[in-house]
Amino acid sequence: MQSGPPGPPPRPAKNRSPKTILKAIGVVFVLGTFAFFWLTSLNDAGNAEAGDCVKKSSSALDDGLEVVDCSGGGAQYKVSKVHDGTSDPSVCSAGEDAYVKTVHRRRRADTAMVLCLTPTK
Repeated sequence: MQSGPPGPPPRPAKNRSPKTILKAIGVVFVLGTFAFFWLTSLNDAGNAEAGDCVKKSSSALDDGLEVVDCSGGGAQYKVSKVHDGTSDPSVCSAGEDAYVKTVHRRRRADTAMVLCLTPTK
């Protein structure tokens, strides 16, 4: 007794070589590192706007200032003006502290900005 054509052959088991596993670990590591630095840069001085409060940062990963909530007790300065495209601290008025931020880029031109700060205390 014949029952019809034979079924498809079974699929071979996937072979995960150590090289493939190491590549996957490397991709996860690179993506995790990128995500970490992107998340930590969300509150740095480069994202400050007029009216934001900032404080001196204790993290070695950023540029020295971080944006904080103005209602919290940690605010040391309030950003009165932001001047993009310059690194000249004289753009700030008398009585204001100037904070100059320059970002060095490998493939694009460097960017600079000046934050004019007034003490909150």
